[in-house]
Amino acid sequence: MVFHKRDIMSKVLLIGNGPSALEKKLGSRIDSDEFDKVVRFNRWRFNEGGSEYENDWSDFVGTRCDYWVINDLHLTETNLGIDKRELYEMVLVFMPKFKTNPNLVNKIESSYPNIKFIPSEYEDDVNTISNFTPKWPSTGIMGIHFFCNHFDEVYLHGFDFYDFKYDNLHYFEDKNAPHGLNKFKFKPTMDHTPQQEKKYIEHMVKNNKIKIL
Repeated sequence: MVFHKRDIMSKVLLIGNGPSALEKKLGSRIDSDEFDKVVRFNRWRFNEGGSEYENDWSDFVGTRCDYWVINDLHLTETNLGIDKRELYEMVLVFMPKFKTNPNLVNKIESSYPNIKFIPSEYEDDVNTISNFTPKWPSTGIMGIHFFCNHFDEVYLHGFDFYDFKYDNLHYFEDKNAPHGLNKFKFKPTMDHTPQQEKKYIEHMVKNNKIKIL
């Protein structure tokens, strides 16, 4: 599927990986036909463990995923995006402008029809709302902005802006995980800028571009 900025569909739900996703049991609603599309990000999951699944979060986050949004590292440093592409209608990739590689983009999009890159112009759009420079927006923010340009109604769930009231960074990790929040929040060179992300979301909510589920 090829998206153009003028293409508009109806209702989409974007589910972040923040711990707040486990505060409401929305699994059945997420998996229903209420939304035209359901979008997930990066290393999302609804269970893990052995055959009986030691951890199962499907009652909270559901299992449905139509579109998968990933960062470019899942293509350039691992093959995760390519290996799992057939599980989704579309895999959408965010590559920050400073890393733009037209040859790589063209090669991947021509080889794998359901893998598409978010156009760099969307990063420019985001920075006019909440300036992330000299860093760059997160994959979550870029995914939100992309779908705001293609759906009439955009709903969010599980986006926490790395809120320190939680012990973990993602709902599927504990605080001592490699990406745990206790390690993340003291990292002065962190790529993401939570306050800018929060500013962006507040702007989009205020202007009725997105709704919180």
